[in-house]
Amino acid sequence: MQAPQAIAQTTWRGLLALLLGLAACQPQPDAAQAVAAAPPTGHFAGTVQVAGRPALRAALEVRHPRPGHYSAELVLPEQPALSFVADSLTFVSDTLRLARPGQPGQALALGRQGDFWRGTLLLDSVRYPVLLVRRGEPEPAVYQVRRDEVAGTHGPALLFSPADESLPGLALAFFPTRASAPAAPAWADALARQGHTVLLLPPADTLAAPALANALALLRRTAGVDTARVGAWVGGWAAGQLPLLLAESPAARPAFVVVQDAPSPPLATRAAWRELAQGGQLLAIYDPAQPRAAVAALRTAVGAQRVRQAPTASLQSQVIDWLRER
Repeated sequence: MQAPQAIAQTTWRGLLALLLGLAACQPQPDAAQAVAAAPPTGHFAGTVQVAGRPALRAALEVRHPRPGHYSAELVLPEQPALSFVADSLTFVSDTLRLARPGQPGQALALGRQGDFWRGTLLLDSVRYPVLLVRRGEPEPAVYQVRRDEVAGTHGPALLFSPADESLPGLALAFFPTRASAPAAPAWADALARQGHTVLLLPPADTLAAPALANALALLRRTAGVDTARVGAWVGGWAAGQLPLLLAESPAARPAFVVVQDAPSPPLATRAAWRELAQGGQLLAIYDPAQPRAAVAALRTAVGAQRVRQAPTASLQSQVIDWLRER
């Protein structure tokens, strides 16, 4: 007859064996399941539905450029201002979510249904149904987006840089105002698709020399940037102060400047504006809503050929052509 202690040990061993056996029967996470949890890559083509209008063609590129890293890009050929490379991608429970850089109210959410994606393009408060189907391997990336920090500014910056960094190219530090900030990511996307590196800074209505100098320095040490072709884009009141700011801080001087919606320059600064415009390294742009008096005053100061006023689509083409010559 076994002693009580021996019986207890035998019972415990039997219970432990039973528990281990049950655990072995449970489904265990394995490499196949880990792979299944990753978003499916590929070139997905389809449409975005717009109420009362013909559907817009759309393409989604989901890429796996290196282990542990996925990227995605939405392209709307008929509405290029809505195209973007996502700066945030999540894939949970067969649902893919992409966030547009610099536009917290704009995102793409898609549920996977076999080879199909079905979901919604959110543009602030408006939702558009999306249907896409896989058509093959993803197209090569044109540019990538990552977050960065620039001393002297308040908030994260976004660096739009070419996917191919082997050929040094032009770069631009983009300082939007609070009024121009909603359109700034579309400008950055359009310029990045031309092969330019764009550092999109947090919106602000003022600009200090250290912030400008730090942004230019960051670009000059960025892979794929020609250090002799680093410029700045400045808007609003800060653009009106730019000639004086550059005169006081030569270290912050960019190779070229785009000024957007600058106010009428006072007579005391017109000589500084003419100096800034020397060598064709200045372009001033205005949208049609800006006062014609401000446009005329700057044309008088720097020359009519350096000042353009037009709708956004036309301005984009003109800016791209002008940068091509820098």
